[in-house]
Amino acid sequence: MKEYGEVIFVDQLKHHRVVASQIDKTRIAWQRNSSWYAAAQREHYSQYATISAESRKKYGDKIYGYYAKRNRLRPVFNLTTRAKMTEEDKQRHISMAHLFGYKYSKTTNGEYGSVAPSALFFCF
Repeated sequence: MKEYGEVIFVDQLKHHRVVASQIDKTRIAWQRNSSWYAAAQREHYSQYATISAESRKKYGDKIYGYYAKRNRLRPVFNLTTRAKMTEEDKQRHISMAHLFGYKYSKTTNGEYGSVAPSALFFCF
């Protein structure tokens, strides 16, 4: 007599059939709705070199080199210029610099609204 390690019930078979059919439905829906994305992404990425060259020509090596270093562009688009960041540039581009004058409340019942909203956000 053969022995089987596991008994498979009808509910399990039905579940496996539902999962398999759902995978097919998902694949078909992806091909119908989202298969264009990979080609569009390749097309956009192929334009990076052109955009980089145009920006470098328009803004010059110093400004573009600073931009490339600050935004950590890929080494292919990064310049090997000697454009240094001055102390003024460092102060102007500090992360979260808009919170410079911010004071937190001294206690939980302390003064709230220590910074005017227009100092944090652009208000019309």
